[in-house]
Amino acid sequence: MRYIFKGKEIDASNLEEFIKALSEMFPEEKENIYAFFDEAKKAYEECYKDLVYGVPLPAELIVKVFGAKKLLDYPKEHPHFFDWMNRTYKQKLDEFFTNEDLKTLLCALLGYLGTKPEETRASSALTAVVSYYLHGGYFPKRGAQRFADRLKEFIECNGGKVLTRHRVDKIIVEKGEVKGVRVGNKIFKSPIVVANANAKTTFLELVGEENLDRDFVEYIKKLKMSPSCFMVFLGVDMDLSGYPTIIENLDEGYSIAINSNDSGLAPKGKASITILTGANYHDFPERGTKEYLEKKREFAEFLIKKAEKIIPNLSKHIVVQDAATPKTLERYTSMPEGAIYAFDQSINTKRPYFKTPIKGLYLASASTFPGGGIEAVVISGIPLRKRYMWLEQERV
Repeated sequence: MRYIFKGKEIDASNLEEFIKALSEMFPEEKENIYAFFDEAKKAYEECYKDLVYGVPLPAELIVKVFGAKKLLDYPKEHPHFFDWMNRTYKQKLDEFFTNEDLKTLLCALLGYLGTKPEETRASSALTAVVSYYLHGGYFPKRGAQRFADRLKEFIECNGGKVLTRHRVDKIIVEKGEVKGVRVGNKIFKSPIVVANANAKTTFLELVGEENLDRDFVEYIKKLKMSPSCFMVFLGVDMDLSGYPTIIENLDEGYSIAINSNDSGLAPKGKASITILTGANYHDFPERGTKEYLEKKREFAEFLIKKAEKIIPNLSKHIVVQDAATPKTLERYTSMPEGAIYAFDQSINTKRPYFKTPIKGLYLASASTFPGGGIEAVVISGIPLRKRYMWLEQERV
């Protein structure tokens, strides 16, 4: 990774390099930098203690799996992580550091949560941001599509079917119990439905307010969506293998991901690039209009011009180009406002629990515990497996 901050380039491929670079930039904070990452390591290791299927559990399930005493003993058995759970990221940074520039630099990856440091639970920053410094970040070779392909293969190898072009129109509910789903004129009956659509879409459109308690409907309606972003996708006839895979420009507020580094996503001597920055859904006109297309084009050119400060003559080597606005993301993911993490991930938002008020209807994906991102979304499915095993035991 490369960070650009106050005109300086900071390159680091592991924690040791990052600590060394920070210590050279902020020598007066050297001891504090080592102390911060030492505590972060301990807190992270405690987070992943007492796991079921290799993932952390929400408090409700800790009680069910391990008993109430385990929850009461949690602070004593996980002292460092418990402290991070009850502080904001800003409070943890203030605890260790006085230099504001250093604190800003350690917030460089908060875009992975879409929150401000003073509104970010420190434990969330630990698992979604600081963990990148501790253990690095990973992606599937030849692209994220392979991740979805493997999931599909696993389902089919275990007797399931994956139906594409089957957008659900209605989740069928009778007397507070789920009975299946309707897709066009087809009815798929089932006593259990797992919805990974956004919870607002699931409850307000697919279930229907008439099947839900008024207070619950108001709670769902008031949930704030996470930020969205604008992305430019480029295929270029340049060899960019000498650049870091990810470049975070804190000075100008955008990121560059050279997707083809180590992934096989471009022919030899060429490169695949994504340039992205935060964007507001409501700043874009209606999709497909002349005004929308013009704004999309201008925004893309604006970002490419910024990226040329880092990759000279980039615009002269473009072979293929595309772009995505928040409204593009909404179109392809059915996520309200094109939110990239479903709901706001700050301390101000309580995500819906995976078990819903409708018997047999469960939530998975970014709407529920623990939040957005591939790793978090995978974790969201683990409690459902545990729940399914309990149901099977009860049936026996």
